[in-house]
Parts: sequence; C-alpha cells; structure tokens
Amino acid sequence: MPKISIIVPVFNSEQEIKDCLDSLVEQTEKDLEIIVIDDKSTDHSLEIVESYAKNYSNIRVYRNEQNQGVSKTRNIGISLATGEYITFVDSDDYVNPNMYEELYEVAKRYNEPELITTGILFVKGNEYRTKDLGFLGKSSPKVIHPIDNEEAIYAESPTACNKLFRKDTVKDYKFLEDCLWEDIAFSFTRFLEADTIVEVPTPNYFYRRDISDGLSSKNYKENDRITDIFKVADELEEELKRKGKYDYFKDQIKLLQIAVCLQRVDEINYWDTLEEKKQLVKQHMFATIYQKYGDLEGVDDIVLQCKVNFNTIEEYSSFLEMNQSKKIVD
Repeated sequence: MPKISIIVPVFNSEQEIKDCLDSLVEQTEKDLEIIVIDDKSTDHSLEIVESYAKNYSNIRVYRNEQNQGVSKTRNIGISLATGEYITFVDSDDYVNPNMYEELYEVAKRYNEPELITTGILFVKGNEYRTKDLGFLGKSSPKVIHPIDNEEAIYAESPTACNKLFRKDTVKDYKFLEDCLWEDIAFSFTRFLEADTIVEVPTPNYFYRRDISDGLSSKNYKENDRITDIFKVADELEEELKRKGKYDYFKDQIKLLQIAVCLQRVDEINYWDTLEEKKQLVKQHMFATIYQKYGDLEGVDDIVLQCKVNFNTIEEYSSFLEMNQSKKIVD
C-alpha cells in the first residue's frame, strides 16, 4: 500500500501538465501512487502523460471514454486509489518538491489524523516550481479539533488540493457530480466531520491563475450554472445532518452557506454582459439565498466581511431591507 495516492484529472492541459507532473515525480517522498485520468482531452495531454508513465512506474494513466467533468473524474480516481491518504492536484497547478514527505511525516507524528492541510500560494506561472522557499521559514503544525473549535472552519481554503484525506474518510463520500464549486462541499464537510485536523502552514501548493481555460479561470466568466452553488451550500447542511453533527455546527454552516453564495454574486460583477442582466441575476440569487438560508441575523459580520466583498454584503442587506419593507406594506 503506497503512503499517498495523488489523483490528477486532466483535460486539455498540454501547456501546463509537464510542470504538474514534474513537480510530482520530483517529490522527495517516493512512496506515491500517481493516478492520472485524462478526461477525453482533444489536445496532446494524453500523449504527454503516457510518456511520463513509461518513465515512472508509480504513474498510472487512465482515460475516460467520454468527457465526464472534473468531479466524476476525481470520484473515479478515489475508487482506484490504494494509498493510506488520498489527495488531488489540478493539472494546471504544481506543488513543492517536499510537500508530501512533510505532510506524511506530520500524519505519522500526530497519529494519523483524518485530515492534514497545508498552505497555498496563488501564482501566475511556473516560477516557483524549483524555487527554494526556505526564506519563508516553517511554522509548527497546528492541531484542530473542530468540535472544540467550530470557528476554525472559517480560515480553511475550500480547495481539495492542499489537503491529505485519510482514505477511510473519503472512500464512501464523493464529490458532487455535474456541479461547479464541488470542492467547497467536499472539503468543508470532511473538515467538520473530522475529529482531528493538523494544519501545516508551509506554502506547498501552487495554484495557477494565469490559465485562460484552466480549472481556476471559470469563476469570473458568465455562465448559466451559477445556481450550482445552491447544490453545494445545501450539501454542507445535508451531509452534516446525515452524520448527526449539524446541531454542533449549524451557525458555522449558515455563515458558510451565505458566504459561498454571495461570493458567486460578487463574481457576477466581472461578467462581460449587460448591466441589466447582471442585476437580474443578482436579484434572483439574493432571493434564493434568503429563501434557503435566511437573513444575516446571527451571522458574524466581521467573519463574513473577511470572506465576501463588503459591497456585495451591502447589496444583500439592502435586498433584505426592501423585502422586509414589502412584507410590512403587504
């Protein structure tokens, strides 16, 4: 059994996949299983990953018979993974060469916690792939027990890629399929359901934001899937109810539900479309947020402002005031 299974979904990443795979095969930890799943790419991505598999015995390559999307592809990877821990890397990102050695050592030192997280740097290119970041220093790992520190969830990144998940915690839980922002539900439910989490502050994961067609570029483009965020926000509540933990975290879940939905509203401002259409979509989003998750009563406004643009919060507050005024008149 390998120490860690790394799942890499690939779709039309021929320009970036070499950086990604190089950062994995150059890891100081060698007991790794690298599962690369090509999601029916139409460029040369598959040829590139197959060439790596010929040279590195720990790379296993699969190809979907038809395009399945990142969520289903990751779920396929989970079903194939045999490692003690499971993690994910987007094909247009890359990681620190010491990342998995450091995280696995922490896992053993802290009695194999359900979840280990590490730091993220947002980058434009591949300039950090071989750069020594020792000047940043290393901070001591931090142990978190969510049941005793409910607010710790607010500081956590929603991505699944900066985390090691103990295999037993994800084998029976899957990413929401055919859904955008699926990382949010997966990461936050795994966090809240864990008994113990260890945070490793080292910036180990490099999240690229210079890719026009990459996984990180979609949030600021007009799309007709924006309401997928409600499936994600609903799942935060439904999964914790299934596991009998909702009552412990209901206040935190409400804040997260409102925050992740308002973040999508804020992204509408960047759409390249008519202002009138933006406003119509915003109003629909506000109405659905209110219907599903309520107003801002009991929501920590300081925490919310740390997660959502202040102007968007003000817009939602104005919507709530208008809605309340109409009720009084009616």
